[in-house]
Amino acid sequence: MMTFLLFNFILNTISQISDSPYTLFGAGQIQDNGFGTNMGMGGTGIAFKSQRYLNNLNPASYTGIDSLNFIFEFGCFGNVTRFESYNMSKRKTNGNIRYLATGLKIWRWWAVSAGVIPYSSVGYRINSSEIVEGLNITTNKLYSGSGGISQLYLGNAFLIDKHLSLGINISYLFGKITQSEEVESNGYFSEYTVNNYYYMSNFHMDYGLQYTLYINQMSYSLGIIFGNERKLNTRNEVVLELDDDSVSLEKDDTRFYIPAKFGVGFSIARTEIFKAGIDYEFNRWSQYKFSNALLNTRDSERFAAGMEYCPRKSYRDRGLKMLNYRAGLNYKKTYLSIDHTPINSAAVSLGLGIPLKNIFSHINLSFEAGEYGTTKNKLIRERFYTLHANFTLRDIWFEKVRYH
Repeated sequence: MMTFLLFNFILNTISQISDSPYTLFGAGQIQDNGFGTNMGMGGTGIAFKSQRYLNNLNPASYTGIDSLNFIFEFGCFGNVTRFESYNMSKRKTNGNIRYLATGLKIWRWWAVSAGVIPYSSVGYRINSSEIVEGLNITTNKLYSGSGGISQLYLGNAFLIDKHLSLGINISYLFGKITQSEEVESNGYFSEYTVNNYYYMSNFHMDYGLQYTLYINQMSYSLGIIFGNERKLNTRNEVVLELDDDSVSLEKDDTRFYIPAKFGVGFSIARTEIFKAGIDYEFNRWSQYKFSNALLNTRDSERFAAGMEYCPRKSYRDRGLKMLNYRAGLNYKKTYLSIDHTPINSAAVSLGLGIPLKNIFSHINLSFEAGEYGTTKNKLIRERFYTLHANFTLRDIWFEKVRYH
């Protein structure tokens, strides 16, 4: 019973905390995939194998899991965001569970991974003074939103030969977004609230490929990911709350979509000492339109590069030689363009992998600093500082015991 309650809590809290006025639009802010190690390398990973850690950026990566290992990962984050506009600045902090995932190899040629990760998040509070049409008076309004979309996935990866791996993630996307408009009483009318609820769900699949060449002690990998577009089943409820009464209002016809995507990555690696990679990802958002006249959607793009280095020569080494050092950067053109002003983001990150006593398990920490949005045309720029903490627990399974 306790296990069920914990899992239900995780499902309902992952991705549900955000503080950004830009989450007012569509399904909110689209979250980056990738686990703790990816975050330390700027979100890079399309061409990386899952080895000591899980990498969900490409489902083909799961074939890299050691055949004796069972991997369990848990991630969380905390961040500080400073909002700046032409006439104000404000600081907010938040934090949340980010993901929960497991992975193992079933056979030498077949590996699986399962978990729950965020897809999007909504969180905003906007105060506004507006003129009431026809009455020439002003009233205060509070616009707020919360919720998001979560993704429950099951991934399968198949080793076709020494060089080629193919993978598929089968996901169930689900979530609830609440948008509220609260109007204060001003003597002409009573205080009231309009709550707009959206419930979304559907299945979705995305695919991956990795091809690796091994030359001496070096490996060179090409990764490709692809996903079809998918319309989410959407149910809408609009409720007016006035003087302790609730009245259902006319529903709207808003629909939410998962856009078609394509990504490619390249990496080089030398055993467990060094690896580096670059990623490019494209999402086809431009065909979807929202009701806001000032909002123009466009295709989104993500560029990322990162590296990892471990100076360890053997498992007998101790101290700083045992750590994994990571660094990366990324640049994102989001799908938002507000009043013909593009909304983009850029960030740099540093990460550290700290082995636990048994060496097989790690604590992965990464710090990310960047900015999102702009102050042009009276918009808002967000400067954010995020600490990601990821716990990778590895256990030895299927090992044969020898008796002497």
